[in-house]
Amino acid sequence: MRTSWISGLVLASLLALLFVAPVTAQQDLPVYIVEPGDTLSGIAQKFGTSVQALAEVNGITDPSALLPGTELRIPGFEGVMGVLTTRPVAFGESLESLSLRHGVSRETLIRLNRVVNPERLYLGQELILPLDSQGRPAMPEGWLARPVAGEGPLQMAVRLGVNPWALTAREGSALWLAPGAPVPVAEAGRPLTALPRPLLTVGVEPLVAVQGGTLVVRAGLREPARLEGRFGDWRLNFVRVDEVEWVALQGIHAMAEPGLYDLEVRLVGETGESAFAFRQPVRLRAGGYGFDPVLMVPQETVDPANTEPEDALVASILSQVSPERLWEGPFRFPTDFYTESFPSVFGTRRNYNGLGYHWYHSGLDFYGGTGVPVLAPARGRVVFTGQLTVRGNATILDHGWGVFTIYMHQSEILVGEGEVVEPGQTIGLVGGTGRVTGPHLHWEVVVGGVPVDPLEWVNRAFP
Repeated sequence: MRTSWISGLVLASLLALLFVAPVTAQQDLPVYIVEPGDTLSGIAQKFGTSVQALAEVNGITDPSALLPGTELRIPGFEGVMGVLTTRPVAFGESLESLSLRHGVSRETLIRLNRVVNPERLYLGQELILPLDSQGRPAMPEGWLARPVAGEGPLQMAVRLGVNPWALTAREGSALWLAPGAPVPVAEAGRPLTALPRPLLTVGVEPLVAVQGGTLVVRAGLREPARLEGRFGDWRLNFVRVDEVEWVALQGIHAMAEPGLYDLEVRLVGETGESAFAFRQPVRLRAGGYGFDPVLMVPQETVDPANTEPEDALVASILSQVSPERLWEGPFRFPTDFYTESFPSVFGTRRNYNGLGYHWYHSGLDFYGGTGVPVLAPARGRVVFTGQLTVRGNATILDHGWGVFTIYMHQSEILVGEGEVVEPGQTIGLVGGTGRVTGPHLHWEVVVGGVPVDPLEWVNRAFP
């Protein structure tokens, strides 16, 4: 009888190991809250697992019966606790700031997101991040500072002008400073990023840039200084909007190679020294532009001896940045003679005289015979009028902040340089001068020296 009892106990213990141990392991997993529109296959793809693995670990027999609000355990992330969410990387966020903000190690973030290059988190990159039991980051407020060699917490606090208690240790009660290692500084109302004081925020729109589009960079700066920056090879021209906000607008070339481009924001002190710079990649995608048929035009209009000096003249005008913003709201079309279709739209690749598709259409064309009025789309100052080989009779308006509009191929120019024009004012007449195959209006919107799609400026208000 005793042997039978012992055998039964051993058997029960084995069964417990077989059936209880897996359940315990399943509990040691992060969870994801199902959202409307989610599918099991989409969730599996998001978290780098399989539908089968999700179904097994969550006991799902009917994948189509997935309801919003359901908690799903996510396999493959044993040891990571909390609720998993996904969101795009914002400018100023690094693995260090995300690690501190969410209370997980840098290595865990790398594992969660299968990060290949930890130093190159690009803007808009979708990251998997854990939240606490209340659905919040573990440490949501503050900013990162970097100690210098030989500096202790008190000296660092004095240098930063903060209370020593605002310096926060990663773990434990002691704060150990290593030169260059980021130290979180508590500050209410400020999401923790790698952007230092006095830079409050940097916002970039859109998160993924597109050929021929306009990039908007907004920055909050609360102490006397100025901002400079670059996007790829283009210089960002920041203008001050009020006591806190700065804005830079930059066009993206329609033939720029898709890929990652560095966006850099640099803080410059009152005496001209560079106090801080933060650089983060931005992804640029193709604009999906098509190809125009081969166009036959006068040979002199494609001769570099004529085109290069003309382009240099126009570029010198467009390189100016007026601090006063003259326009308000979306631009209007520069003619009342238009339909929903256009003879040629922005960005299409062009081949002149069979020389190859080395050009692109840098504006928007409008139908209309000679003499149709050309209208100002917004308030602006006339900075150029004249006859050019390629552009014909041309007018350039400066709208401020590095934004210009150009009107080409006119038969007649009705404004003079220095004149301020209002929206809807007649500034010229449609014609067929310059590089044309017939009378029409070619209209360009140029931002930061680069032509952008004019329809973008008609359909929305910038900045």
